[in-house]
Amino acid sequence: MVLGPALSWLHARLAPAAQALPPQSLDLSTYPTTPWQQFGLAIVVLFPVLAVMIVGLRVCWRFKTKALGIDDAFIVVATILAVAEAGVSYVMVKLSYIGVHVEQLPQTPYDPTLGRIFNYIVVMLYNPQLGLVKSSVLFFLLRLEGEQKRGVRRAIHWLNWSNIALLVAVLFASIFTCVPVHKYWDRSVEGVCNNQPMQYLVTSSITVLTDVLVLTIPIYLVAGLQMPRKLKIGAIAVLCAGVVVTIFSILRLQMLADLYFTPRRGDWSYGIGFVYSTVECNVAIISASVPALHNFSRQWVAPRKLKLSHGADSQEEGGEGMASSGGSSGKSARVGTDRSQPKAVRANGEPVALRELKGRRSSRVYHNRLESMNESEEEILADRKITRTTEIELRYDSRV
Repeated sequence: MVLGPALSWLHARLAPAAQALPPQSLDLSTYPTTPWQQFGLAIVVLFPVLAVMIVGLRVCWRFKTKALGIDDAFIVVATILAVAEAGVSYVMVKLSYIGVHVEQLPQTPYDPTLGRIFNYIVVMLYNPQLGLVKSSVLFFLLRLEGEQKRGVRRAIHWLNWSNIALLVAVLFASIFTCVPVHKYWDRSVEGVCNNQPMQYLVTSSITVLTDVLVLTIPIYLVAGLQMPRKLKIGAIAVLCAGVVVTIFSILRLQMLADLYFTPRRGDWSYGIGFVYSTVECNVAIISASVPALHNFSRQWVAPRKLKLSHGADSQEEGGEGMASSGGSSGKSARVGTDRSQPKAVRANGEPVALRELKGRRSSRVYHNRLESMNESEEEILADRKITRTTEIELRYDSRV
């Protein structure tokens, strides 16, 4: 109800000179469509919804734990832009006949100004998003890294401010792609325009480069930690979830090269390469929130799984138990090393033979270590010289 009059006003204001040809209809239901186009439009809608859900969960958890920071502000702004881009992209795809067969294109000339206006808006909304997400990730890494590695902090600051400067420069270059600006959608206006294909390829290539640079920092931070190899690989995987974004950035770069430097042939309009931009931005937002939600998953998801595993262990042991003590403060906990501490006994009070504990001690030690690690990832990674361990010593009768 509101979109139609708004589009009419925008078209009349921004394209007064392009009235020789009939304007495009504002009723999007009258445009041709295909299952392939509908699939692409579903992706355009689905990924922003997922991003909003993940970021909303992140902000609520950070607010509850009183840990909101500037990285959350950057990711929220990027999410708002992603939602706006999804709405504008939906209209742009219909107006530009993207994802339909060549034979479904209009046979009579029409005024493409309205579609170009929406394409311009999509470009303006797309360019800042990845820069905001990368700055959010870098600010998050600053919260992880302690004061011991000043060289790493300087590298993060340098990369962050370079990314912000690049964000501003690309945004201004996109706004003033043509001078005057409205020449972008009204080619009859006198003026000059940049080499748009080359501009898009250069900015996309720089995006891929900065993605790789941002990904190297978490790998370096975790590689120096003293922790089991499996946990180290898991931490790197969590912090480097953005590698998926780099893959889509490369795919988008390839799509732009084919679009601008490959002659049109065959059913050239029957493609949905436009979804790469939507997937790239929203996957970046989601992956940037994965490390921030790691503590949430440990406190809400993992405890439920451990509770289920405790129940299974109780059934297998048939009532056997082992008295142990351990705190979450990171200090070593000892069982049976002091006479005031209870020895390893069964539920009926009989001592447990050492051979009966074979195969269980290592898993229990590891389990206790996991339970003692209840600090946030910021505190764990802040001091890279401390390795938290829990020792369990067993006393058994020499007669056994």
